Amino acid sequence: MSGKKKKKYISSQMKTTPKTSPTVTDRKPDPKENATTRKKPAPSSPLFDRNSLMELFARVFLLSMVFVFPLAMGPEKYGNITHYKNSVFYVLAALGLCSVIVAMIIKVLSTPSDRFSVELPAFNLPDMAVLLYWGFLFISAMLSPYKEIAFNGQGVRNDGLIIQSFYVAVYFLISHLIKLQKFDLNVYCFGATAVAGLVMLHFFGIDVLSTGFSKPNWESGLLFMGPMGNINLTSYFVTVALVLAAGLFITEQTLKFDRRGAVILSCFALMLWAELNLNTDAGIVALGAVLLAAMPLMLISLARLGRYLAVISAASGVIAFNRLVVRDWILEENFGKTGWLLLLASMLAGAVSVFIGFEFRSAAIKNFRQKLDAALTRRRLLIASVSVDVLAVLGVFAASFFAANSRNSGVLYEFGQILFHGNFSDKFGHNRMFTWKRTVRLAGRKPVFGSGPDTFCTVFNEVYGEESKEFFGGRNLDKAHNEYLQLLICSGVTGLGAFLAFIGSLVAKAYRRATGNPLLVCCGAAVIGYSVHAFFGYSLPINSPLMWVLLGLTGAAVRAGAQKAV
Repeated sequence: MSGKKKKKYISSQMKTTPKTSPTVTDRKPDPKENATTRKKPAPSSPLFDRNSLMELFARVFLLSMVFVFPLAMGPEKYGNITHYKNSVFYVLAALGLCSVIVAMIIKVLSTPSDRFSVELPAFNLPDMAVLLYWGFLFISAMLSPYKEIAFNGQGVRNDGLIIQSFYVAVYFLISHLIKLQKFDLNVYCFGATAVAGLVMLHFFGIDVLSTGFSKPNWESGLLFMGPMGNINLTSYFVTVALVLAAGLFITEQTLKFDRRGAVILSCFALMLWAELNLNTDAGIVALGAVLLAAMPLMLISLARLGRYLAVISAASGVIAFNRLVVRDWILEENFGKTGWLLLLASMLAGAVSVFIGFEFRSAAIKNFRQKLDAALTRRRLLIASVSVDVLAVLGVFAASFFAANSRNSGVLYEFGQILFHGNFSDKFGHNRMFTWKRTVRLAGRKPVFGSGPDTFCTVFNEVYGEESKEFFGGRNLDKAHNEYLQLLICSGVTGLGAFLAFIGSLVAKAYRRATGNPLLVCCGAAVIGYSVHAFFGYSLPINSPLMWVLLGLTGAAVRAGAQKAV
């Protein structure tokens, strides 16, 4: 083929053969094409990130509840504190809920119609249980012969359907919108520490709140200390918060400015000191129960064992210090062998904690500690902690048995009398047994849905009013001094059962997933503390909002599941 014919043949082949695009590896980048691509407008996006904005409002609400609400006192101070706390809670809750609704509206208006979709919330077992609880409360209020009380509550000591609806809303606001971080639990502890500090100032007669009661507590005998008034209600907040503080320290969930946990451990010590001088049996029993329940989950490594011993050292030291300052110096009681034993226990636990946690240069010590770490497997620590729990329970039973036959006062004496002698004296439990025995008798009147939320006062005093006035020196009872018996009378077995299912599912889910997220251990232990305290306490607008905030934080932790804490 000649040269001219060859050129024509190639030209004709090029015209008839379809052009193929080069492969990605062969294609060279075109600067002009890249420039054109960069100039294309980005797809439209919402004005605000819905999750971050709504979470911001939820976290602001959380901060206001743990710092503003507990410290808020009206001009009448203790004279009208329940009503004032009630009003502050309504305002804060309404602002929090309204801000979230505004954020949702902004989300809807700022999302293009072609990209808008409705996202239904995912409900877990605790969510369904608390909704069922609210539903049974609503039915109970509708069927109640005392509808006004059932909806609005019994005066200022309000626990009616309306305020309980706000409690449930607070639970969902926190549990669904806050992606739980250790920050949230730490600030809860900081809020309670502020309350504990004011309690101790008031205990020593330093009335910074201008309540009008400036005498030291051992002279006045006042049952109101600090910004939350009644010592039993204050103990709710302080007890669950010091449990949280201990858990945060042991699991090393501290903030950046507190790497070694010195701040949170100091908060624990101050709150424990306040709890000792609030001197509520409910708080002490709750702490003991948490100590037993949380130990197997806390002690899963040598490092955690060391930090656990640091907490024991701090607790023993605080108790010994309180005996020295309050009992020995002020009340002129003997420091005694118990005081010296506490000091010895504090020093020993502290020394072992330092040995485990301190970085020694000695190769021999390092080698010994490595062998110890290898020997103390998680299984062995679990067996050891459960064994300690069993021994502690047996010790309580033994102490109660001896106390019941040798003493005539105290928690152990009363427990022993009930357990070993069947003695249910009306005066046991600071006269609570009088109320509990008669409340149980009333349970059969309206067993399914009860008489209506917060109608205990009306129902109880219709039957036992005169007997109650005689026993309590002219006072009528408006609470059962046991949240579970109160629910049984007011909401029946349906309301009580749903509430127990709610609390139980929260704790069960928290403990089931605790290994993946240490915050779940802290929250689960705190909820156990609240549950035990509630057996001896009652729900008021002073303490219950803070307990529902705690339940919301636990719900947020459960929702986070096994994700690692931030």
